[in-house]
Amino acid sequence: MTRIIKRYENRKLYDTESRRYISLEEIARLIREGIDVKVVDKNTKQDITAQTLTQVILEEGKKGRTLLSKEMLHTIIRWGNTLIDDGWQQVTQQLDHLVPTPLARLLGHKKDSEIEQLKARIESLERMIQQLMDDKKKSSS
Repeated sequence: MTRIIKRYENRKLYDTESRRYISLEEIARLIREGIDVKVVDKNTKQDITAQTLTQVILEEGKKGRTLLSKEMLHTIIRWGNTLIDDGWQQVTQQLDHLVPTPLARLLGHKKDSEIEQLKARIESLERMIQQLMDDKKKSSS
């Protein structure tokens, strides 16, 4: 089930399930626990989940917790929706192979070897996305 978070005009985030205001850090914790969240603007009812999760990633980066490599961030910015629209289906077909267990479980307190395995899988996913981008660039030239 998806947890609904409402964003008020003053930019405060309200968790409708726990009936209290929460921070971006708490949203990150919920997601790490495997809880899906949906953030909606209280007034317009517009789904602003993507913008809010982008803020979560930004805040994590400010704290020195790098979630994505600089190469991956450059790629996302360069290609934006084009990369996602054209390559997402191919990526998701490989995702089960690359990340066979829930990511949240792997990010808990695990042995160094499991973390290294996760890093290797992420690097493999980054290489696959880079290959998709290279193929796209070649086909458009």
